[in-house]
Amino acid sequence: MNNRIIKIALLVLLPFIAVDAIAQETEENVRMEYLLCSLNEGFTFEDVISDAKEYGEKVSADGSMYNQFLLRPMLVGQRLVGEGTENITHIIAGMWPNGEEMYKEYGNYVNNYIDQDSENNPHTCRISYATMDQVVIDDFRENETTDQRYPIQLADCTLKEDVSMEYAMQVQKDVHEAALANDMGGYGVHFQVPYLGFEDVEIDFISAVWWQSFEHRGNMAMNYYKIAETHGQSMNSVVSCKNDRTYFAERIFTTWE
Repeated sequence: MNNRIIKIALLVLLPFIAVDAIAQETEENVRMEYLLCSLNEGFTFEDVISDAKEYGEKVSADGSMYNQFLLRPMLVGQRLVGEGTENITHIIAGMWPNGEEMYKEYGNYVNNYIDQDSENNPHTCRISYATMDQVVIDDFRENETTDQRYPIQLADCTLKEDVSMEYAMQVQKDVHEAALANDMGGYGVHFQVPYLGFEDVEIDFISAVWWQSFEHRGNMAMNYYKIAETHGQSMNSVVSCKNDRTYFAERIFTTWE
């Protein structure tokens, strides 16, 4: 996509990530990137989507495994992630199944397409960061409604003392089982570990929760009280999360499932 040159210039390896943590990566570590962007004057989000889809056609032709989404804010407050973020209007989120595919797509872009960028871009993306994504819950339901634009909630989380990531994920799975027992489903939970582009971050992971429809999100909002006292508190006992923010997301293009 356009502006990838800016992204590559900004990505800096986090000094606090242990080498062995990267070495232990498996095919389950989906890679995610977030590009914080501002809509340029005279352009619309339709222009952003059209521009991205053009790159999606090139990605598909290259055989790269790369999906892309547009996130627009619903409830995000005044949270800033650094200088120059005051005018952020949207986020472009990218996804690869693993690190190998991530760098394959990066390589294809910088070697084949970077010089084709137009100066007349619909948006400007100056800040970016990437994560290694642990899929904790994936309760997508093929036979139920999927909104074209669906809700996603992000939060910055820190593990409580002596709590492992594996244990926190198991507690989240226990919460999910309780949710299913009370007719709350159609959602997913990802724990996204900071990888590239973060500076002076003091979190262990970003919690990303999606619902396949606003109906599913509303159902959980209506019924979560049924499990909040026990299972909700159990999650709070292992992690501390802050800066909750909500977006509505839509898929731009997909080259892998």
